[in-house]
Amino acid sequence: MVTFPGAASAAANSWELVPESPVAGDIIEIKGSNFTGDTAEVLVSFEKDVPVSEGRYEYLLENVEISPGFKNRFNVQAKGAEDLNVRVKMILWISRTAKAKGGVAEISQSAVPPGTYQIRIDGKSNASEVKLRITGRQQMEVNSGNFSYRYNTESIPAGNFEIKAGNTTKQVTLKPAEKLPSDVNTSPGKKESSKKDFSGEWKNWNILAAGTLTGVILLLFYSRRKKR
Repeated sequence: MVTFPGAASAAANSWELVPESPVAGDIIEIKGSNFTGDTAEVLVSFEKDVPVSEGRYEYLLENVEISPGFKNRFNVQAKGAEDLNVRVKMILWISRTAKAKGGVAEISQSAVPPGTYQIRIDGKSNASEVKLRITGRQQMEVNSGNFSYRYNTESIPAGNFEIKAGNTTKQVTLKPAEKLPSDVNTSPGKKESSKKDFSGEWKNWNILAAGTLTGVILLLFYSRRKKR
């Protein structure tokens, strides 16, 4: 029997998606097999065309889940932009800013703590629209050549997105979720309530900040009187 070079490694790594035809909001599972080494990288990315209004663009990502483990990276690229701001709401808003080079601005952040985040992407542009490319990378542990990665699609808009694991990249279509008539009627109310909750958080924060500042002023005043 003749053995050709590389025949022993004919079983290349591969992965499958469950479910194969996901709907927006589904939790998908990426199952890898025949991977070598102790780890494998999984990248999930999508693009979004964001209109520019009065020289500015803005896009909001809700409920972005970062899996446990700090071997991850979150990347945002904005084409047609003058600059790019990525603001992540943890307890307070934390922002990073980048100026565009050749019409492209990019921000990357690694070792993001696990959790669920609200991310706002905005900036300035002279174009009619800005093309955003958002990529999340997660490093997975491989056991006996296999791994499993679960990803919540709630933060991805319906349409095409891309998954890469190992050397294999696949295009996946995320179907829009079917809305019941009751969902359509109640959605404006949900948006309104979320706005009220957000303003309430800032009111509480302002009250706390004002109280702290008042306490500091009284403490300084009292210490000065005591010295006299």
